[in-house]
Amino acid sequence: MKKILALVLGLIMLAGLLAGCGAETPSESNAPASEPPANSEDPSGAPETVDPMALSVEEKLAYAASLSNEELYELAKMESGTMMVYSTTSLCETAMNNFLVKYPEVGGAYSSVGEADMFTKLSTEIGTAAEGADMALLQNSYRIENELISEGLLLNYFPDMYKDSVAEEYWDPCAVLFCQKIFIYNNTGGDIGLENVWQLTEDEFADKIFFKDPSSEPVGMNFLVMLTGDEWSGKLAEAYQEYYGKEWSPDSGFTNAGYEFLDGFLANCNYTYAADGGIAEGIATGAPGNVGLFVFSKLRSGSVVKENLCLAPYQANDGNGLTGFSGFMYATYAQICKDTDMPYTCCLFINYLFSEEGFSAWNNENNMGVYSPNVDIELVSDDTGLDKEISYWLNCLVIEDGITVAEQYPEAYEFISTRLS
Repeated sequence: MKKILALVLGLIMLAGLLAGCGAETPSESNAPASEPPANSEDPSGAPETVDPMALSVEEKLAYAASLSNEELYELAKMESGTMMVYSTTSLCETAMNNFLVKYPEVGGAYSSVGEADMFTKLSTEIGTAAEGADMALLQNSYRIENELISEGLLLNYFPDMYKDSVAEEYWDPCAVLFCQKIFIYNNTGGDIGLENVWQLTEDEFADKIFFKDPSSEPVGMNFLVMLTGDEWSGKLAEAYQEYYGKEWSPDSGFTNAGYEFLDGFLANCNYTYAADGGIAEGIATGAPGNVGLFVFSKLRSGSVVKENLCLAPYQANDGNGLTGFSGFMYATYAQICKDTDMPYTCCLFINYLFSEEGFSAWNNENNMGVYSPNVDIELVSDDTGLDKEISYWLNCLVIEDGITVAEQYPEAYEFISTRLS
């Protein structure tokens, strides 16, 4: 009797439960879970759904960093208009044309803008109704930081996919290529025995070091300022000891070894030539032992008599470069304008420049002296066969650093300016 009563009570409870829940329709039971609307709060703690087109420019750049090129292309196709890139490097036009072939459903254009005009145009156009750039490829880390980034006019973007192949110091601001100037001398009188950079401060090199006037070229001035910072003044102190056989001393009256080096070096510099091409040709056809500090890429020119020249770093210390340094290297940076309407297209273009295909505009047999910070891209040898991988140059050149330049600039600039003639 108890078993029968328990069975009846169980059936009554089950019937009540079913009645309270109601029967599901087929459409309800099989319907997929819908995504929450953009920026909705999910009490379960799941990530909020993001509408990538509704974000601010800064948020879009942060969002884009983790995307694949395919995902980024889909977003770029949703942007209307033409991405305008201001560039101080003319080969950006080749890169842009190749980019548009690879990604035909986006718009892009290139405008050649010299360094003298670049900062004026960007500072006056960004944030106004004027038609201007969406992004820029530009040089001079000191002015970029002090005039554009610090004023909030330019924004940085660096893709996560290249963080393993590009050193962290080149992520912000984002460096996309490097150029260098190195010491090259006329060898028609034989090897001049240049092994240590302090030799260039000696009387025997008076008026024989040809260098573009740094007062007219910011990357040259930035290089000189770099020598007064802790890192390079320290290296120059070590080179001083090796050359003179004694420790550098502040009793010399200079703030550090970098300032003493500049005092002697600038006294020996000759600013006859206004352009690097003129320096290269003049050194090659000039007096034996004359030394130039100029863009390495000028050696690709047919007007430069290369057999009359020696690359100082290749000759010194068994090919390992001058003690101290063998020249300097400076970057071209990719920065995005804060008021761009095409941030995803800009990000896609920067990704492209970091790829082997994108960098081929600079890295080919017809070019030399330009390097990607992406160490996975192998150097394509030019027809001179003189170039080396970026790893070689990073070990023997002064690398421009905007923070160091900014810290040292006021004092160093005044010191240098009084010694230019």
